[in-house]
Amino acid sequence: MQENQQTEAVQRIERFEDTPEFKAFQERYAELMSDGNPYFIVHDSPLTDTSLMDGKRVLNFGSYNYAGMSGRKEVSDAAIDAIRKYGTSASGSRLLAGEKSLDQQLEREIADWKHTEAALVLVGGHSTNVTFVGNFVGPGDLVVYDSLIHNSVAEGCRLSHATARPFPHNDYEALRRILSTRRDRFSKVLIVIEGVYSMDGDVAPVPEFVKVKKEFGCFLMVDEAHSTCVIGETGGGVDEYFHLAPTDIDIKMGTLSKGLGACGGYIAGSKNLIEYMRYSLPGFVFSVGISPALAAAALKALELVRHDPSVMENMRRNVQCFMAEAKKHHFNTCLAGETAILPILVGDEEAAMVLSNAMREKGVFVPPAIYPAVPRGGARLRFCVTAAHKPEQIVEALDKLDACAREHGIQLPE
Repeated sequence: MQENQQTEAVQRIERFEDTPEFKAFQERYAELMSDGNPYFIVHDSPLTDTSLMDGKRVLNFGSYNYAGMSGRKEVSDAAIDAIRKYGTSASGSRLLAGEKSLDQQLEREIADWKHTEAALVLVGGHSTNVTFVGNFVGPGDLVVYDSLIHNSVAEGCRLSHATARPFPHNDYEALRRILSTRRDRFSKVLIVIEGVYSMDGDVAPVPEFVKVKKEFGCFLMVDEAHSTCVIGETGGGVDEYFHLAPTDIDIKMGTLSKGLGACGGYIAGSKNLIEYMRYSLPGFVFSVGISPALAAAALKALELVRHDPSVMENMRRNVQCFMAEAKKHHFNTCLAGETAILPILVGDEEAAMVLSNAMREKGVFVPPAIYPAVPRGGARLRFCVTAAHKPEQIVEALDKLDACAREHGIQLPE
């Protein structure tokens, strides 16, 4: 009887257009896109220091091609050769359909790069986090994660049915307080942080989190999507940057789609952990392997990043140049300073959209980041510099931002 009463009280929806979520989307879209849509912009070229947009060459500050590997001849040639030898697809789950020698070579190289015993490559970075977190912990376990953690980790927490608790951004003392009262209530405890945060561009104090994980007997996972190929002498990420011991971080996660110019995700860790995941992780076992072209491209890119010193030298030069120019203009760069993500705070969402569209008209592509990617009132233009950029391009872009803000009467926070 109670179920029938509930059914009668529910409004029946038979068209998606009548759902409250679509109506809310329409309202927000109309409000923010009134001066033009800065998203889903079409580029007809690799996204390096420049890209081809509507037949015109523009300065590109919107891509994750941090090391400039996507579009680099050696990487493209490796992908083409792999297609000729292996075809365009893995054509099945590696567990059942078999794998390529390329897969094994790539995983050995990643493990060596990340100073671990083994590594496992999956088809996407987001899905790697979802499937790993969602299955590494479960009921009776605890996940504690940074409040600015990526959506993929939050989705993994929901899938896991573990108890999940955030702690304030980079606040390892707050984490310590949480664990001091709760650690003994749970079997496994997984701490999840990022090496570099994707909206503010700041480097996490990883050594402090290592101390906490050792103190309380937890597992530490670091998402290095935005720190590998960006920090460290040869782009090795937080291990190299902080001179960590190989086992200080238990689970090292990263992507192939950013600095390595391909697409996919990876987990690096102990031999036993990786061997277990090869047979047990749903996102690997029940999914196709990455294409041979992507594996070959990532393998060649990794070789270049590790052995061509100019890549990281150019990256560091460009970050320093951007920060110096931003300071000249009194721009607020949030928490950034050492990484490829260099946001300029705008504050108001509509103003960020206007500036992004205006910059594009002046030949500079830089996308806006708005809520829910950032807090309300924290809208920004998120510049991404790459090793391929030249200092004069950075100077031009920030000069044009200053001019656009003046033209539209937008006062940028200092």
